[in-house]
Amino acid sequence: MKLYLALIIGLLSFMSCTKVIDVDLNEANKIVVIEANYTAEDSMVRVLVTQTANYFSNDPQPVLNNAIVSITDHLGNITSVPFASDGNYELTNYVPAFGSEYTLTVVHDETTYASTSIMNTPIAQLPIYYEFTEGFFGSKEGYLAFLSYNDPLESVVHIMAILSKNGKPKTKLNDLTLADDQLTNGNVIIRPLFAKIFDIGDTVGIELRTIDQNLYQYYLELQSLTDPSSAAPSNPDYQWTNNALGYFSAYSSSRQEVIIQ
Repeated sequence: MKLYLALIIGLLSFMSCTKVIDVDLNEANKIVVIEANYTAEDSMVRVLVTQTANYFSNDPQPVLNNAIVSITDHLGNITSVPFASDGNYELTNYVPAFGSEYTLTVVHDETTYASTSIMNTPIAQLPIYYEFTEGFFGSKEGYLAFLSYNDPLESVVHIMAILSKNGKPKTKLNDLTLADDQLTNGNVIIRPLFAKIFDIGDTVGIELRTIDQNLYQYYLELQSLTDPSSAAPSNPDYQWTNNALGYFSAYSSSRQEVIIQ
């Protein structure tokens, strides 16, 4: 996630439609950065707490090892997320309740940062479909993978699809596929994933994450920062109280694999 952090800091001096921010990139005050994930797949909460560094410095981003981290469920039960190492805090065996809202809280230097996320029900994938393409936009010929699933009829769904080749996921910001079901609710979805072209013998993997609307919108805004056609880039809305950078995502997921033959 270092890419979007650099972009955010680098674009802070731009004028957006809603606010004007003037920051000296060399001497700007350090900002707390929190990247928190609660994954239903392994019932684990993972939190990384750092600070922004001098924009032009080659030093690594400072980690914060003295934060107090906790997660609160929909019933108000508070559970501590223990410190692990190097700014990482981890809680294991935290069984999710689908459809419930969770609040992640980080206290550092007498300031409290909080963010909420809804743990939605996972969506089962249909078998991965693939087909040969002669190439497009200068890419080589090969096989294009398609995500497929039955879109739930009874709820609004936001998804993030992560493609992998031979076990290596494509996690760069613009390789992530984001979608909602405003126009496809209740239908069978077959969606091409353009992040990679495959060859015979390659293993295609797709992780389908069911995310909440806040994270969906957040990643759309992040992707717009790298869009050269965007005339007036702006900063993503803060996901944390007290203006910490980063996000909190409680999500479920399903996985599929296929070997190109």
